[in-house]
Amino acid sequence: MMSTIIPIISVLSVFVFAPAIVFGFIFLSRKSKLRVEEIRYKRDIMALEIEKDRVHLQMIEAENKKYDRIIEDAGRR
Repeated sequence: MMSTIIPIISVLSVFVFAPAIVFGFIFLSRKSKLRVEEIRYKRDIMALEIEKDRVHLQMIEAENKKYDRIIEDAGRR
């Protein structure tokens, strides 16, 4: 009985368990690389949103200066 179980276990080990472990590590490696790439894209998106907000603030400041000049000119007349 024991002599028939050992070859079955060794065949299962070689053809099932070992490849499952190897491919499992490859899958986890790819998954972690994709996660890092996703985080980089999110960082880039956030940087672009910050830049957009900075430009928007500059536009508001320029518009505010324009209205300040209009008010000062109207007060002089």
